[in-house]
Amino acid sequence: MRLDNWFITNPDTSQQEVLKVPVNQNLVVKGAAGSGKTNMAIYRARQAGDNSFVIVVYTVALKKMIRYGLSELGLDKDRVVHEWSWINRGMDISGDVFCLKGNNNYGLNESLLILKTGEKIQFFVSRGVEYDSIIQSRLFLDYPVQPVENPLEVSIDFDDWVDDKFYYTFYRRHRWFKQIQLLDFQFDPADERFVLIPSGLLFKEKEKVNYLIIDEGQDFSIVDYQQSFISQANKAITIFGDTNQQLYRQRGTNIDKIIEVFKYPLLTLNYNYRIPKTVAKVAQTIPNPHLDLLTNNMKNNGNSDYPSFPKPIIKKCNSENEELQYIFDRIQTEGLDDVAILLPNNDIIEKVHKSFSDRGIGTQVRYTVDLPENRNAGIYPVFKSVDTLDFTNQDLPCILTYHSAKGTEFDNVFIPFADEDSRLERNPFYVAVTRASSRVFITYSRKLTSLLKDVNRDDIIS
Repeated sequence: MRLDNWFITNPDTSQQEVLKVPVNQNLVVKGAAGSGKTNMAIYRARQAGDNSFVIVVYTVALKKMIRYGLSELGLDKDRVVHEWSWINRGMDISGDVFCLKGNNNYGLNESLLILKTGEKIQFFVSRGVEYDSIIQSRLFLDYPVQPVENPLEVSIDFDDWVDDKFYYTFYRRHRWFKQIQLLDFQFDPADERFVLIPSGLLFKEKEKVNYLIIDEGQDFSIVDYQQSFISQANKAITIFGDTNQQLYRQRGTNIDKIIEVFKYPLLTLNYNYRIPKTVAKVAQTIPNPHLDLLTNNMKNNGNSDYPSFPKPIIKKCNSENEELQYIFDRIQTEGLDDVAILLPNNDIIEKVHKSFSDRGIGTQVRYTVDLPENRNAGIYPVFKSVDTLDFTNQDLPCILTYHSAKGTEFDNVFIPFADEDSRLERNPFYVAVTRASSRVFITYSRKLTSLLKDVNRDDIIS
């Protein structure tokens, strides 16, 4: 993922029309894959000016990308929130969370949390009686305490299942802490007195904001908009989306339905900057009805057809293992970087990740694994998650589900296991193919998915 290429610095005419609409007016923006919707969401946030905005996204991976864009514009990167967090938790605060070793049953000090963000250190003590006592005495752990004006109040949650001692000590989304300033307190993360809380994150209560900006708006329901979004925007809401990229039919909604229900004005992003025409010829045949991804294609200033860009490859292999071997060989023989391997679900990701690891090839990956033996026994954790995504690293291939790849782009995209009996869904498969900014490789080992049945054989290498 080349973030510096992904982020738009010179909006085109249709994108500028979006930015001409005052931020205090409700708006819906439609655009095909590669038209710059996520970039415009970030620019829309800049229009808020006072940082009284929140960008809500559907996937954690997309949240990581938008953080980069917000930072590029000098905005608070913590103002982008994963929708589950927005609905169930609040607004996450980035940084590493530590506590002191203590004398309770788990050897942790449950009264003090430390947040390290770069060189910035913040201290939080238990809210309520303990905080009041500390402020009165002006002492904590024999260190002088200085009150903080408008102290930040936070709670702790965990982005993954961790050792039970952290849940039992700090609870989860139930115990709150209040900011103080400890004087003469020397914090060194390497000091053995301090314990890193793995996957720990701090969050503050969800607040009403002036401007709520929804990216990938087709993945939320009308009820989501009514209960969790529109009701919590003081001034206006902006929605960016593309119905053809709707992931879950039982969850999301048609962008036109949003306009019909809420009577918001509509603007359309006209141009495509990500997908070369070579890939567009294949991708546009996947949705039903088919799309036109060629007329307004501005990739490489419109010069992105063959032979300027290579044709997509659709390859038949003898087995799934041969498909994976083909990917390994292609990456290593051609020295490919900025690679994504996109897969329909988490179970397959674990298998592919292991295949790369067994060959000594490093990857970056995001997936969740169920632990059925724990689930059946009624004990925790019932799942674990693995997340090593770093979109600034082009050397290590990314292994993602179609779902997690929403909003991303990669020079080289591999889509293995594209078999008819895999029952691939149309919209997610379209999302996968349209992540490619240069080349796409599709492999199968039984019968090719019928989602590609309308592809012109002259437009591919078979």
